[in-house]
Formats: sequence, structure tokens, C-alpha cells
Amino acid sequence: MKITEQVAIVTGAGSGLGRAMALGLAHAGAKLMLADVRDDGVKKVQQEVAALGGVAESVVGDLSQEFAAQQLVNLAVQKFGRLDILINNAGLRMEVHDDGVYEDWRCLRQRPTNEVPVGDWDLLMGVNLRAVYLCTHFALPHMIQQQHGVIIGISSNAGHEGVAGKCAYVASKHAVEGLMKTVAKEMQPHGISANAIHPGGRVNVDGRGGQLPDVVVPLVLFLAEQDKPTITGKVIKAQEWNQDRRDF
Repeated sequence: MKITEQVAIVTGAGSGLGRAMALGLAHAGAKLMLADVRDDGVKKVQQEVAALGGVAESVVGDLSQEFAAQQLVNLAVQKFGRLDILINNAGLRMEVHDDGVYEDWRCLRQRPTNEVPVGDWDLLMGVNLRAVYLCTHFALPHMIQQQHGVIIGISSNAGHEGVAGKCAYVASKHAVEGLMKTVAKEMQPHGISANAIHPGGRVNVDGRGGQLPDVVVPLVLFLAEQDKPTITGKVIKAQEWNQDRRDF
């Protein structure tokens, strides 16, 4: 299905990889519903989409809350008449900085499991996993009705290995991969694909460090263009993927 005919939700769209995927989809002609927990970034991305000649609406909310996730999906369908692509990108991470200065609110302090505050665990799992489930849960009935849909969960290398000091983050990414594989098995008969992507590095809020989205965005577009869910239930490492080698 041509991307120009599709409607996409991108969560965590106000910065970093979410912004890059949103702009890539807009450039390809998709209509967008952008979501973030803060309005400054997501409004700016909405303006960037408009500058490209694209169409985008934006929603601000905490998608770990059932009402917010349901409202996001409903607004997309009400505004554009359908929902084809759901990119579950919003997330928190855990890091350690020697100077104790953390670049933004999305970063929780890296600690051994026995030292992680229960509140940190709950906060991270809410954003990184519960929100993914909720958005997927509310998107699926619309996709089933259409007999078409593409669901992507953004994972990381922590989705298949342990990382000391990042218990909540690692658990959340393992769970996202398991959720995508399960949805894939359930929904393939309905024309819906579900995959997890490892970006291979982090794109910071200000663009510093990590992997640039040059590989991730084409991969997202490739998955979105599937007429049938032939590629589904996969965990795809973006760094190993290229447009000339599509053997998963």
C-alpha cells in the first residue's frame, strides 16, 4: 500500500528518532498524528511537517494512561478516517553520568537492581511497555476492520541481552519484543504486521551521539509499504539492514 494513502501515529515524536521517523513519513506522503508528553517539541515537529507540505496533527499526553492512549487513536481515526501505521517509539532510558548531570528528563539514573527505586521502575515500565500495549490495543480494532496495519515497536540491544544497572529498561525492551512477536502471530490473518526495530544506537534530543536515523527511517518506510504482512514477528537490527538486502 502506498504511503501516500496511509495514516501514521508516531509516539515520542517531539525529538530524536521519533522526530526523524515522523519527518521521513511526512516526506513520503503519509498523514500523521504526532504524540509526545511535552508540547514544545511535538508542536515544532508539526510545524516542520507543514513546512514539508505534509499534514500532521499533534497530541500531548501520558500514553501510559488508558484514556490518553485511547484518545490518541480515536483522534487519528476521527481526523483522517483510518489508521495504518503505529510506531511505538516513546520511551525512557537509564544511564550513568560521571558528573551527575543528565541531559534531559527522559533519563533515569542507572543503578543496580537492588538500588532502583520502585517509583523509577514503575515510571519506566509505564512509558516503555504499558504505553506500547495500550496504543497497540486501541489501534488493532481499526486495523482489523481495514484488514491492514503496520505496528512497529522500537527496541534496542537491551531487548535480547542483560545490561548491568538497567534492569527496568532491559525488562521493558525484552517485553516489547515479545509483545510484537505475539501480536504478529495473532494478527497476520488480518493483514497486520508487527515488528521490533533495534536502531543500533541512541539519537539524543539535541542530535548528539548515537546512530543517525539514516538507516532506521528507510527501514520504517519499507515495512510500511508492505501490501501483505510477509515480514512480521521479526526483530530487525537497523544497522544490518539495507535496501538491497531484505532477507530476514
